[in-house]
Amino acid sequence: MTTRHYLPIEEYLPHRGQMLLLDRVLEVTPGRMVCAVTIRPESAFCREGRVAAYVGIEYMAQTVGAFIGWHEREAGGAVKIGFLVSVRKYSCAVDYFSVGATLNIEARENWRDAKGLGVMDCGIYRPDGKLVAEARLTAFQPENLHAYLNSHSESETR
Repeated sequence: MTTRHYLPIEEYLPHRGQMLLLDRVLEVTPGRMVCAVTIRPESAFCREGRVAAYVGIEYMAQTVGAFIGWHEREAGGAVKIGFLVSVRKYSCAVDYFSVGATLNIEARENWRDAKGLGVMDCGIYRPDGKLVAEARLTAFQPENLHAYLNSHSESETR
């Protein structure tokens, strides 16, 4: 079995500083990516030794972003900004993630169209494989961010 080495997570995401919540890519297979984060006292959103469960949505969104960024880099392109459009059926078996916990976040591609809209089924797992949270995320990545934003800001002023 060959072990694949991945670039640092910031090579696949536009996030920086405190808003880069994930630690690393664990695995990429066709239509799927698994990333990991270990909750630390200095982790963004950590209060009194824990991170609220709703932050799991952002862990999932960043895993989706890393999946898309990985594909962009593999194709010779650059990582681009995208948007989280919707979260459906987020359920979490815990109220918070404790300091010291390592979470594996999986994003599985459900479908994606040629215009940048895609749906990913996501799960957060403990290292022992126990599912602790799941949701379906819809994301959008415009081909040209500036043209997209300009076209929408112009329509609002009319």
